[in-house]
Amino acid sequence: MNMRKSKTIKESRGTSALVREILPEVFKSLGIEGRLEEGQLVREWPSIVGKGLAKRSSLRDVQNGILFVEAENNIWMQEIKFLQKRIIARIKSRFPGISITGIRLFIKREEGEE
Repeated sequence: MNMRKSKTIKESRGTSALVREILPEVFKSLGIEGRLEEGQLVREWPSIVGKGLAKRSSLRDVQNGILFVEAENNIWMQEIKFLQKRIIARIKSRFPGISITGIRLFIKREEGEE
């Protein structure tokens, strides 16, 4: 039984490695290769802007080179605006496949608010 279990683990590791290698090519063939990097960018927002700013903001989307960033309030919106060039430079160095031209800011809505 243990041999069978270990074989399954090895097979699953091989499959996940294969998927990791093939997925970018599949996205490229579908014309959506940039979306994969954009998803990574959203997940890595805290490491790009720092933990303090990430606690008070979140990257919601990337569309046509524009980052859509939600901030806790006007003060944090101003901070992001002040750091905009630095944030974009960090993104360009980490994600050269994504062309970011600007940041669009909006205030985070409270739960149930419309």
